Amino acid sequence: MGDTFVYEFFHEGFFGYSLEQDFTYFSFWHFLPIILLGVAIWLTWRFREKLANWKGEEHFRFILAAILILNEGFYYWRLLYVGNGGGDSTQKQLITYLPLQVCEWMAYLSAFMLMKKSKSMFDICYYVCLTLGIIPYLTPAVIMQTGPAYARYYQFWLEHILPVYAVFYMIFVHGFRANWRKVYKPFALLAVMATLAIIANTNIPDANFMYLASGTAGDSIANILPESIPVRLVLYVGILIVLFTLISLPHLIPELKAWRKKKKAASASADPIAAEITETAIAEVTEETPPDPETKEE
Repeated sequence: MGDTFVYEFFHEGFFGYSLEQDFTYFSFWHFLPIILLGVAIWLTWRFREKLANWKGEEHFRFILAAILILNEGFYYWRLLYVGNGGGDSTQKQLITYLPLQVCEWMAYLSAFMLMKKSKSMFDICYYVCLTLGIIPYLTPAVIMQTGPAYARYYQFWLEHILPVYAVFYMIFVHGFRANWRKVYKPFALLAVMATLAIIANTNIPDANFMYLASGTAGDSIANILPESIPVRLVLYVGILIVLFTLISLPHLIPELKAWRKKKKAASASADPIAAEITETAIAEVTEETPPDPETKEE
């Protein structure tokens, strides 16, 4: 009787879940966390210099990291006492919720990045958080039974928003820049995670880590992909290559431009005629340029 009371209490209360759909895609409560993230990123960019020189900046980073870690701990505490929302007949084993999801790993890695100001972790978080980390924003199917009246709604958005914010915080406040030559790091991490997920999915009944076994409950982007594991893996790799390339462009384009200028300068210096033409052109432009009226002769 006591167990029934506890189960019903948490089921009906703030830490529980609804038996019916309680969250609607593209509603106010769907867009609100995303808007708040955008505002937070803009404010961080706007006051980046003040934040960088702020005496409490290190404490702020550690607070963010603590929230990330405690938020993950709360997720498992809730599962332990409330369950997964499937009811008694379909209640899954807790082992099917091992920390083998991308969002969970990014929460821990971004917390480490914040505390240690780790550029190595930043290279991973930049690529994963700004690609796979924002896909759940579109179709957060896992909270269909837990809208804003339930704790799981806030836990989900904190888990997915704070790592993304942490990446932009390190970019604006500490001047971190992703090194596209280190893109092998996130690929290696995801490869390890996928290997562990496939092993777990094969040996644990009803397990679906990284959504490699099947889609997820509700309408999700993951449900578009075929259920064949090899096909899913190939599609995931293709999607990652495209996404990683897109977010590398802000760093690749300036480097390509600088490389082309350097190549032209090297070609001009190697060819005396071209070098002479270049020097003549520069001299003509200099002669045609009128003097600055504000410049004073010494």
